[in-house]
This record gives sequence, structure tokens and C-alpha cells, in this order.
Amino acid sequence: MSSKKIRVILALMVLTISALFITQAYWFKKSFDLEERQLDEKLNVALRNVADKLMKLSDDYSSRIPPISKLSSNEFYIETECYFSLEALDTSIRIEFAARSINVDFDYVIVEAETNEIVLGNNLSELIDDAACLSREEFEKKLNFKIRLNNKTTYLLNSMGIWIFSSFTLLVILSIFIFIMISLLRSRKLSRLKRDFVNNMTHELKTPIANISVASEALRDERMQMDANKRMKYADIIYNENVRLHNLVDRVLQISAMEKKEESISKEPCNVHELIAEISLNFEPLIQQKNGDLQLSLEAEHFILQADKLHLSNVIYNLIENAIKYSKESPEINVQTNNNNEGILIHITDKGVGISKENQQRIFEKFFRAETGDIHNTKGYGLGLSYVKLIIEKHGGTITFKSIENKGSTFTLFLPR
Repeated sequence: MSSKKIRVILALMVLTISALFITQAYWFKKSFDLEERQLDEKLNVALRNVADKLMKLSDDYSSRIPPISKLSSNEFYIETECYFSLEALDTSIRIEFAARSINVDFDYVIVEAETNEIVLGNNLSELIDDAACLSREEFEKKLNFKIRLNNKTTYLLNSMGIWIFSSFTLLVILSIFIFIMISLLRSRKLSRLKRDFVNNMTHELKTPIANISVASEALRDERMQMDANKRMKYADIIYNENVRLHNLVDRVLQISAMEKKEESISKEPCNVHELIAEISLNFEPLIQQKNGDLQLSLEAEHFILQADKLHLSNVIYNLIENAIKYSKESPEINVQTNNNNEGILIHITDKGVGISKENQQRIFEKFFRAETGDIHNTKGYGLGLSYVKLIIEKHGGTITFKSIENKGSTFTLFLPR
């Protein structure tokens, strides 16, 4: 399926899910408002009945309807203008609420009608500000009461079971869609990276295969007259190119095995300074050929640590090799070591092309190669930094870097003692 079709399908799916989500949110709000209006109606009826009972208990049989004021979404003020006891109020409220299945927690206070001062209540906190409680002798006065619902929102949500279920189902569907979309995008990305890797590796393998083919044909051609030195030269070409191919296969297999935790590193005492010096010596011919400079500033006082010498040498070799590869002309490279309280730091600095900001987040991805222009301008398989990061993490260390495009990069390895 083409990229354009996938983008269209993803866009349509996003629009469809978004429309469903907006519709669901709209009807959920409508349903919540309806439930709230129905609850308010039941509360009005219940509280009017409570007020009517209290008025009759105080021998007030007038036909007046006690006014009910809604102070907030969960607080009501009822003007009974008669005397009643706390027990009578509590009993009447619970009976009326139970009759209408209003299962909410509530607080109430009795207030003096004229002064609005608190008389009694089951919870006096914050229902009336700056009010003082009256004394027991002043009870024979006209009273009103306030009531506050403590869990109104929870009650309303519990009353919307089908809407809660449908909203939860929609969220699950949306989560599954997002997961599928992310998986699809990652799969496409991995497919592209693998395709680039295969294309690049195929291009790279042509040279050693061609060299082996030419050298072996020359050795087999009986018509060619060659002395022992020339024959040895062709044999060396075959051997070196074979080692090159073998190293590549080993690298791929090592990364795969380590990611599956089938292969572990083997630690032994390792002299980091000695290791760096040996690797640097191997690069001398190439550095001289490019008229470059490789400086060693080995300043760490504690440079012996437990490490896998083979894998650690591969790590340092990769980073120095990259510094040479990504230098425009004459490479200028510095390898520096120092200590902190927990281990050793190895800094490998170059003045090469650097890494662009858009590529800096991806350089440790397997198969990824930060390049511009022709994909084959810089030789490689996109495995180096992925392998480096994996090995350093196997040692319990970290790798960080700083890079400025067209100015150079510094990779810092930390290895614990």
C-alpha cells in the first residue's frame, strides 16, 4: 500500500474517531444536565414536603408554600418560618430522600429566620460565614434551614451507568486505534530503515566481493605468470576482504543476540588507557593519509576497570572511525579521559560535519545513518552507534553527545568502576 493511501486512511480514521468522541461528549453533557435537572426537581419536592411536615409539627396549617432558594449547584435554603427540633428535621429529610431514592450524603444547619445565625446542625463547618451559634434559651424562634449535598456529582455519574459504559468503551476503542496507528507508523519506519540498510549493505558488499572474485580468478588462472610475492599479495586481498565480511556478520549477530539477552559480556580487568592507545595506533596510517591529527589526552588517574575488552575496543574503534568518516577534509580528533566519583569518562571529540538537530534524536537507532546527499557518500551500515549504546548499557554505563552542525561532535562514555 502506498504512503499516500495510508495517510488518507489514517486521516479518515482520525476524523471518524474525533467525530464519535465529540458526539459522545455532547450527549454525555446533555445526559448529565438532564439527570441534574431531574435530581433538582426531586429535591424540590422532597424539601417542600420536609418544610410542610415541620410547619405542621409547629401547628402551622396554613396553605402557604415555603420558598426554596438554590444557593449553588449543591446547596439549598428553605424558609419554613416556624420552630422545629433538630431531630424532627433530620428524620423528615431522611424519610423524604429515601422515598425518592435520593442516596446522597448531606449536611444541614438550622438558622434563626430573622438574623440568619446558626442554631444547630449536623455539620456547622463553612455553611454560613461569620455566624455565631445561638444559646439553647433562644430556640423558641422562627427557624429556617440550609442543606448541602456532599456527593452530588458522584450520585449523578452513578445514575448514568449506560453513558459511563459507552464513554469507557469509546475510550478503549480510541486507545486501540492510537496503538494500531503508532504500531503501523513504527512498522513503516522500521521497514524503511531495513530497506535502506539492505540497499546500503548491498552496495558496500560489492567491493569486497569483487575484490575476492578478481583475486581468486587471478590465482586460478594458470596462464598468469606470478612470483610468490604477487601470489601472496592476492592471497592477502582474499583474506582481508573475507575478514571484513566476517566482522560485519559477527556485528549483526552480536547485536541481535544481545537484544534477545542470549549473549552477555564477559568482564575482566581492563586498562582503558592501554586499549585506547592500541586502537589509536591502528588508525595512524589512515590519519596520516588524510593529513589529519589524532591527539590523546589520557588524564584519568583510575583507568583500570572491569569490562569486556573485545566489546569495549569495538566501541572506541567505532567512535574514532565515525569521527574520521564524518570529517570533511583533514580529521582533527581528540580522545580524552578523566574520572568522576563513580567511574571513568571517555570523551571523543572531532571537528567534522556534526549532526543536524533533526537527526540527533535518532542516531542510536539501528540501521539509521545521519547523512546528506548520496546515501553512499559515507560508508557504513547504520549499526555502529546502536551497537555502541548497547555495549555501554551492558556495562552499566551511559553514552551522551553534543553536536553542532558543521562544527563537530563530542561523544562522552561513562563506565562505572
